[in-house]
Amino acid sequence: MKKEYIRNIIFDLGNTLVYFDFSYFYNGIAEREKKLSALKFRKYIFDNKLDVKLMSGRISHREFFRKMKRKFDLKIGYNDFIYFYSDIFWVNPNMKRFLEKISRIKKYRLFLLSNTDSPHITFIDNNFPFVKLLRKRVLSYKVKMAKPQKKIFKYTLEKFKLIPEETVLVDDMKDNVLSAQSLGIKTIHYNNHKKFTAEFSKLVKGIS
Repeated sequence: MKKEYIRNIIFDLGNTLVYFDFSYFYNGIAEREKKLSALKFRKYIFDNKLDVKLMSGRISHREFFRKMKRKFDLKIGYNDFIYFYSDIFWVNPNMKRFLEKISRIKKYRLFLLSNTDSPHITFIDNNFPFVKLLRKRVLSYKVKMAKPQKKIFKYTLEKFKLIPEETVLVDDMKDNVLSAQSLGIKTIHYNNHKKFTAEFSKLVKGIS
């Protein structure tokens, strides 16, 4: 029986390589605007699926800003608004070390597959440069698809000519893991770094 080797590693971004908390955005705008309720601000975004529309490239950030400005009579300017929107991330130091280590092992091809948008990925690249080690990328807002849709995983496999059985996805969302598994991609559900490294070492011998 032919032995299968892992040659390709696909990394998720949010709550995998970097952590995030959208409440920094809602609370930051609410504090700046004084009379604005962070809860109402958040509810309007979710009720109108503006977060989904942004990450799938269905609306621009200027359109998003204009909608929120009209709805809540915001006084904040566009640049400050986008700064609050983007400044919600902090590094996962364990995964930073892991990615820096494995990027030096030439037998692996590394990829980024993320539900994200232009301001967020720009902010991350500028503030967490280790993420730029992942030059081969599929970003939801660019391809107008998002995880856990199977078609974004199929697109990634086809774009980079990846064999599913030689590929592992590292992702914090269970739905994404299950969707990738259905296509034959090996997966690790990332929710604890020690557990992750143990699972990874079983798939890829010689890495701890």
